[in-house]
Amino acid sequence: MQLGRYFPAGTRASRPQGGFMLWIELPEGFDTLRLNRALLEQGVQIAVGSIFSASGKYRNCLRMNFASQVTREIEEAVRKVGATATQLLGELDG
Repeated sequence: MQLGRYFPAGTRASRPQGGFMLWIELPEGFDTLRLNRALLEQGVQIAVGSIFSASGKYRNCLRMNFASQVTREIEEAVRKVGATATQLLGELDG
């Protein structure tokens, strides 16, 4: 699955070794707490980056877990995350 086709320009992703997760970094100033609230209405939940920092860092980052082959359902959830992030980023810029 190509994350670049779903996420806004400037998004970076890494696949940490030894795990079934993706660490995604959105442009600086983006708030993944706001993204998570918008996604809950669509039946999707992400792990916001700030929960991985005692000092509140990584507000523009998120973690997505996976443990199976990519299914249509998983791809649709990833599309929703990317589309909603793009929409919210547009609101920041606009």
